Amino acid sequence: MTANKHFKRRVRERARRTGESYTAALRHLRRVDAEEHRVQWKRIERPDFAYAVHVPQGWHERPPNTKNSPWETARYGDHSDRRHGAIVFRQPVRPGRTSAEMAEIARSSLESLGFADIEIVPARLGERDGALLSGVKRDAGRALSIREYMAMDGDVGFCLGCWSTVPEEDLPLFEAMAGRFEILVDV
Repeated sequence: MTANKHFKRRVRERARRTGESYTAALRHLRRVDAEEHRVQWKRIERPDFAYAVHVPQGWHERPPNTKNSPWETARYGDHSDRRHGAIVFRQPVRPGRTSAEMAEIARSSLESLGFADIEIVPARLGERDGALLSGVKRDAGRALSIREYMAMDGDVGFCLGCWSTVPEEDLPLFEAMAGRFEILVDV
């Protein structure tokens, strides 16, 4: 009974946050929960950057590409499946800056790179309230979708940036990764 009560609360919260109907939110969360139960998770702790990320068992950590951003800490993906992956950013921010403000700054940068249909909505990164920036870049009949989950810890901003060429398949995976993300305190 208690688990069902908590699940219904999650459904109502998602419906309120996204504007979906209760039924649409219910379908989404059932799909996310089913996907999460099929995935074997691997926790990668990065105490030097004060976070831990959970990725599918077959994914590996790769070095950051600092040409992409000086705040990139690592990349994660499956060497045999290049249709999706994730990047974690950690950067200092002005005191008092919100996750939504951080997302607006990222929006400008992404638009200059050709991303469109960018939306910013409230979301969670692990246990923290934050923002979700999503968008797509179309090129030669292909589409690259992104989802960047952002949250703050004092004067530090964290971002789990996920990308996919098959977003309808990867959405439950990315939602589960964002839900499991840990900002480590007192490291």
